[in-house]
Amino acid sequence: MDAVGRHGVAVARLDETSGQREEWIFDPKTYVFLGERTVQVEKRTGEDALIKPGTVTFTSAVIERAVVDGMKQTP
Repeated sequence: MDAVGRHGVAVARLDETSGQREEWIFDPKTYVFLGERTVQVEKRTGEDALIKPGTVTFTSAVIERAVVDGMKQTP
């Protein structure tokens, strides 16, 4: 699920150093990129011990897309 609650299919990668899983979320029908999130999946020691497994530590969502004619132009 992305930051605005849309469900999709995900491609995930586990960072074994931090114990976090990064998920890229795509629309299940069109495969358009919806957003991403990072989830703590492994218990850690030290400073990272405060983050419990299952905690979402980052989330984002693509809300608007646009096409422009050149670099650094805004829609």
